[in-house]
Amino acid sequence: MDDIKRLKQELKWGTGKCAYCNGKGTVNAKMVEKVPVDASYLTTDLSKQERKRVIDNDKGALERACIRETHYNEMINQIVYLHFTCNVEADKIAELYLLNSLQELQEKGTYEHEKRELVDYILRVIELRNPGELN
Repeated sequence: MDDIKRLKQELKWGTGKCAYCNGKGTVNAKMVEKVPVDASYLTTDLSKQERKRVIDNDKGALERACIRETHYNEMINQIVYLHFTCNVEADKIAELYLLNSLQELQEKGTYEHEKRELVDYILRVIELRNPGELN
């Protein structure tokens, strides 16, 4: 968690195995040259192939990284706007985000779990961002 805070990735990474060193505790010098330490796309849920593409600066992987980064930033900005400007509470913001997948999640019996996780994330955004602060 200390590294996540130091790199200001609290809203984009979770705790667990380090994706940068791939859980080994050491990083190859070439890795440091190729990939910024705060590359938010480099997570442990990437496939081995996608991880290699990121490290090799593959154009497609870099585009996907940019799209994901943009998605996170837009979501964070939307949460900040909805909460601080429109006074929408976290649970209502979560319901808004889950609206498109409501039926599917209810059929799978995972709606309440997904909503709780999303509310927790939204509350972290609210705690870590100031009103009017956009990425």
